[in-house]
Amino acid sequence: MLQLALDPSGPLNRSVYAALRAAILERRIISGRKLPSSRALAADLGVSRNTVLYAYEQLAAEGYVETRVGSGTYVVDSLLVGSVLVQRGSGRRGEGRRRLSALGVRLARDASLRRELGNPRREALPHEFRFEGAGHERETLNVWARLLGRRARSLSRAPTGYQPPGGSPELREALAGYLSRARGLTCRPEQIVVTQGSQQGIDLCLRLLVDAGDRVVVEEPHYAGYGSCLDACGASVSYVPVDAAGIQVELVAQLQRAKVACVTPSHQFPTGGVMPLSRRLRLLDWARQHGTVILEDDYDGEFRHEGRPIECLQSLDQDEQVIYLGTASRMLFPALRIGWAVAPVDLVDAFQRLKAIAARDTSSLEQLVLADFINGGWLERHVRRARKRYAVRRAAFLEAIRGELGTRAELVGVTAGTHALLRLPELSASRFADFSHACQQRGVGIYSAARCYARPPECVELLAGYASLAEREIGVGVRKLREALDSLGKG
Repeated sequence: MLQLALDPSGPLNRSVYAALRAAILERRIISGRKLPSSRALAADLGVSRNTVLYAYEQLAAEGYVETRVGSGTYVVDSLLVGSVLVQRGSGRRGEGRRRLSALGVRLARDASLRRELGNPRREALPHEFRFEGAGHERETLNVWARLLGRRARSLSRAPTGYQPPGGSPELREALAGYLSRARGLTCRPEQIVVTQGSQQGIDLCLRLLVDAGDRVVVEEPHYAGYGSCLDACGASVSYVPVDAAGIQVELVAQLQRAKVACVTPSHQFPTGGVMPLSRRLRLLDWARQHGTVILEDDYDGEFRHEGRPIECLQSLDQDEQVIYLGTASRMLFPALRIGWAVAPVDLVDAFQRLKAIAARDTSSLEQLVLADFINGGWLERHVRRARKRYAVRRAAFLEAIRGELGTRAELVGVTAGTHALLRLPELSASRFADFSHACQQRGVGIYSAARCYARPPECVELLAGYASLAEREIGVGVRKLREALDSLGKG
C-alpha cells in the first residue's frame, strides 16, 4: 500500500498529484516502479477514481510517469539519481554547486539591502510622519481616474503593444515641455528615458557608468537608495559632507578623479539644503575638468516654500555632464511608478538599451494617462495647489515643534520639500528602538534618518514628513511624540 500525505487545503485532484510527484522526487517511488492501478489507489486514499486519473494524467504530461498499454503506469526509467532526483535535505553537494556572480556575492553581503527588505511595512498608525509620500487632493485623484478610464476605454480601438524602450512618445513630448516650464530644463523629447520610478533611474545610471572600483562621490548624509546600487556595482564611494548649502564643493574639488557624483542640489536629501548658484557653477567646472558625470536627483524640486523654485543644475550645464532624474511618485502618489532620466545626447542610445534589458517597458497605460494629465494642465495646477497646502502644514509642524519641544529639538531643511530633519540631541541613537516603540504605543509613526548616513549620528535623527497629515493631526502627533520622549527620560 502506497502511503501518501494529502494536503487538505487545496483541490483534491491537485493534492493527489502533488503527493505522488513528491514521492517520486524524494525516491520513495523509484524509477521503473509500477504505480498502483487507479482503482486500487483511489480505494486506498478514499477518493474517486477520476481524482487519481487526473493525477496520473498530469504526471504523464510532465514526464514523471508513462502508461504502458495493457500493463499499467510506471515511473519513467530516465529519472536517475545522478540528475534531479536527490532527496531534499540529503546535504549532497557535488561539483556542480551553484556559484554567484561578483554582483550576486555583493548583493548577498549587502547589509543595507537586507535591512530594507527585512522590514516589511507595519500597519499605518493614526499619526504617521512618513516622508516618502504626501497627501492627495480628491480633485486630483478624480481627474486621474477620469483620464485613466478614458484611456482604458480606448484600448479596444487602439494598438496595445509595447512602447519604445525610452518610453511613450506622447509622454516624452509632454515631459519635455513640462520640465522646461517648471524646472528650466533644456532637452529634447528624445533625450528622456521613462523609468519605473527614480530608483530604477539611479540603478540604470550607475550600471551604465560605473565599473567595480570606480570612485563615486555621494553626499553625506544621502538618500539611502543609492547605497544598495553602489554596493551592487562595486563602486569605491567617497562620502562628502553637506552643510546648509548642500554638498561642500571645496571638498569635492580635492578629489582628483571620480566617475560619477550623486547630488540633490535643489533640496538636499535629507537635510534640505539648497545649493546656491556659485556652488553649482564650481561643481560643474570640477566635473568638466575631470570628465565626471553628475547625477542630479531632483526628487521634489517643485515644492519650495520660501522664494521661487530653484532651476535645476542641468539648466546650467553647457558640456552635457549632467544626467537629470525626476519622478511623478513624489508629485502625485507613490503607487505611480513612473520616473524619468534626461541623458546627454551621446548616452541616450546606451541608456535606452540598458533600460530595455532591465524592463522592456514601463506601464504603457499609465504613461499615456500621465501625458494627458500634463497636456491638460492638471499637473501644474496640482503642484500649485499642493505647494500652498504643504506650506500651511509646514507652518503647523513648525509651530507644534516649537510649542511642544522647544530647544529640545533641532529642525533642519524646512524651506522646501515635504519633510524636515528632526534632531533630538538628548536622546542617543542607541535608544531609537525604545523611542519608536514608545511612539507606536501612542499611535505615532516615526522614521530614523540613520540609514542615510555612512557613519550614523550619535543622537536620534528623524525624517519627519508633514505633508500627509492635516494641521490638527500634526499638532496631536507632535504632542504624542513629546510624551513618548518624556517617557524615556534623558540619555
